[in-house]
Amino acid sequence: MSLIETADIDVKTIIALNVHEVKNLMALLVFKLDEVQSTEAAITDSRLLCHRVNDCMERMILLFNLESERLRPNIADYSPADFVDEFVRNAQVLAGDKINIVKDVDQAPSYWFFDRDLVEMAMMNAIHNSLRFARHEIKISAYEADQMLVLEVTDDGEGYSDSLLKDPVASIMQTSQGLGLYLANAIAQLHVNKDRKGQLLLHNNEHPRGAVFTLQLP
Repeated sequence: MSLIETADIDVKTIIALNVHEVKNLMALLVFKLDEVQSTEAAITDSRLLCHRVNDCMERMILLFNLESERLRPNIADYSPADFVDEFVRNAQVLAGDKINIVKDVDQAPSYWFFDRDLVEMAMMNAIHNSLRFARHEIKISAYEADQMLVLEVTDDGEGYSDSLLKDPVASIMQTSQGLGLYLANAIAQLHVNKDRKGQLLLHNNEHPRGAVFTLQLP
């Protein structure tokens, strides 16, 4: 009998480890592209494409950890304003000169408790989606409402489809956008404070039109 036949191999874990390695390699490629001081459309598009591939890898790892019940949030205190500042810088690099990235942190609390890495993953996925659909501008906001930290990504694109807003679960099986939203909601719900859980809310603005991604954390 061969070693492969006799070994106790967890194939799912091996796949997850390889996905993690690919993600690390993609992150290195993204870092190298970000070092290129160029606003040429080809470079900007390449950056965004690499980030989207990296998003896919991160989503696969997160799904594996959720399925395996290995995911535990690492909660610590952070400044939401500083958190958004970093997103604005990263998003502007990805957007190049195509899309203007603005921030609104005037009403942000001085600190909040959350898992920075997980929330960053949810927010970056929202930003990458907005970069695909925005016409001219994306706004990233942080504020407190009803004793919740609210993090929002708003764009001036066509907005979420009616089918996605009516049945987000069905959209998971149809689009990568749906899967990203599913994971963002899972990340929000991992944040619990007493009897309150985080949640993801989606809606469209009417005037001006655009999609609004809202992450609420207790």
